[in-house]
Amino acid sequence: MSEATAIPKQQVKSSESLLKRGFLELKGYVEALVVAFIIVTFVFNTVGVVGSSMRPNLYGGVGRSSILKSLLTGDRVFIPKYETWLKRAGLMSGYHRGDIVVVREPANAPSAQMGERRQFFIKRVIGIPGDHIRIDAGQVYINNFKLDQSFITSSNEVSIDPVYFPLVSQENQEVKELFVDWIDTNQGSEYPSLPYQNLVTRPSPVSDPNVKLYYSKVLENLATISENAEEDTAILVDLVIPKDNYFVMGDNREAALGGSEDSRYFGPIDSMSIAGRASAVIWPPMRDGKWNWRTLKPPKAFSFVPDQNTTVLNK
Repeated sequence: MSEATAIPKQQVKSSESLLKRGFLELKGYVEALVVAFIIVTFVFNTVGVVGSSMRPNLYGGVGRSSILKSLLTGDRVFIPKYETWLKRAGLMSGYHRGDIVVVREPANAPSAQMGERRQFFIKRVIGIPGDHIRIDAGQVYINNFKLDQSFITSSNEVSIDPVYFPLVSQENQEVKELFVDWIDTNQGSEYPSLPYQNLVTRPSPVSDPNVKLYYSKVLENLATISENAEEDTAILVDLVIPKDNYFVMGDNREAALGGSEDSRYFGPIDSMSIAGRASAVIWPPMRDGKWNWRTLKPPKAFSFVPDQNTTVLNK
């Protein structure tokens, strides 16, 4: 008959104490992670700027060739997440013209066709629901008002490419073609190329699969074409921003300097794709010997933009 081995009480207590300490430590980590998740999701977050699409107003580090170095050297912005949830709940008004926002890359964005997963963009709100937008040789018009773009050009760091958008041809007041060319990519997709001033761009029929992919929402929301408009001729037509959508653009609109991929290439974005508003640059505090920590308010130029039902004299 075998005898049971007795375990000393001191050893039992020591094991129980070790398990208890391990449980308490694990509980502390879990609680910290839960609190961090709640803060990042509902209170605030910070986002590092990567790339050159917001030059000259935000610095994106050394470039996409090294994401880690870009995150370490680029501007970091503060996102008040509570605003996002209050806006989605209808307890705060929507985003304003000139706001800088973090945007989930639309599924029909050109870069989304080349990558395995959708990234986040940082862009500026140009048009809000109901606004009429057109771009005439690089000059943005909002509700027929010529927007002062010196907040981009005054530093002489970047210039604005003289592109047209949306440029179409029509027949019987129906859009027949969109003036956009296509550039083949290494990933097998085609990237939109907008018409430039003094540069002929081949028109693409609205039935073209690429036009449907990138510009369906644009074509669905064009302003009524004048009955006096010439047929089979390139004409600019206002894009009317639909409900719960925004027209966003990067400040860098010079393709040669890594210009922005934005609503000119994938149309208006749904409000639910906006992850939040960038309210301030919080890091680094100094850059090139100058104070870099600053709030991100809409440029003054946007305060002069009238609502759609207002008579505009500045054309």
